[in-house]
Amino acid sequence: MTQGVDTQRTTVLVVGPPPSMMGGMARVVEQVVAIRGDKRFRIVPFETTFSKNAGGGPLSKIIRHFRHVRLLRETIRRHRAAVIHIHTCSGFSFFRSAVDMFAARREGCHTILHIHGAAFDEFYDRAGVLTRRIISSLLNRADRVLALSQSWKVKLSDMSPGAHVSVIENAADIPPDISPQRSGECCQFALLAKMDEWKGIDDLLTACGILRRDGLAFRVVMAGPAGSAGDGASLSAKIEQLDLAGTVSYMGPLLGDAKAALLCASHGYVQPSHHEGMPLAILEAMAHALPIVATEVGAVPEVLQDGRQGILVAPRQPSMLADAMRRLIVDRALRHRMAKAARALAVDRFSLDRFHREILALYDDVCPTRLDTTWGNADKASTHAGSSITTA
Repeated sequence: MTQGVDTQRTTVLVVGPPPSMMGGMARVVEQVVAIRGDKRFRIVPFETTFSKNAGGGPLSKIIRHFRHVRLLRETIRRHRAAVIHIHTCSGFSFFRSAVDMFAARREGCHTILHIHGAAFDEFYDRAGVLTRRIISSLLNRADRVLALSQSWKVKLSDMSPGAHVSVIENAADIPPDISPQRSGECCQFALLAKMDEWKGIDDLLTACGILRRDGLAFRVVMAGPAGSAGDGASLSAKIEQLDLAGTVSYMGPLLGDAKAALLCASHGYVQPSHHEGMPLAILEAMAHALPIVATEVGAVPEVLQDGRQGILVAPRQPSMLADAMRRLIVDRALRHRMAKAARALAVDRFSLDRFHREILALYDDVCPTRLDTTWGNADKASTHAGSSITTA
């Protein structure tokens, strides 16, 4: 018997980025690991090799990941893990996760691939014929592929018709006692995102320029890590160049109470992305009773109803974005009505309680047998790997 192992519960190893990485995937991993007190499953985090502070070229990344895989296999054996829940996205991250999946299968683990990539469909479409076949085969070999929405389930099933794809929507913390009614005369919009071009940062600045020329009083506060659209210095220069100083500001990354304070101080939320998965920032904004202006990309149209919880516009259309923002700026009653509907939807559909129940039900479905029957001892692990994994 391995020392320190809880033999009464099945161990699930959750592989993904640490919370310090910020971003939607890291936040979802944190939410999964936060599940406590379940009598059936014990959830253990295992960090990926990806890090914004990890330097080196492709060879260094490969060497670092082979060390990661060795540690992963050792961790599976030490905890006698029966399920490995791998959070991944597109590009190199996906193929790195595939190596983790095969290593876990060699150790006898059931495998879940949780696809977060906002551009995973573009990643697949841009790939050559051989690479698409490899992606399809990898999805097919997982015990379960987890999609963020029904539309993403359809896309992933089209890529790999034999894959066993399930849907669990993202969730947000629901703060208590949030009023849809905001004080203040000047309408303030918040944006929480990495400052990447595909997040539509330049589209938003152009839209703000249109609204400013129309003489409207409003503010936009952007918060998040620097990215391909700029950092503190370059974004400040863009804001000055567009004569938006005092109207648009960039605060850098915000976490915890600082992020909540921004949402509580705002009257609306704007998300002008060119593509998306299921953005947690929109769910968090709705939980804080904010009406949403967003582009109709990814799972966003499945999250909110145009004209009810917010306003949907086409991506890459700054003039349409400006028109939608204008409606909320000038119509306080519309803001209040949409804010109330957004809060109600977040409470009813996107709570952490619902998310945790569905995650545990997924684990139960993927690994229906108890730990002491799925694991014998370390010497039997290879036999287990060859006999008990279910493939689609």
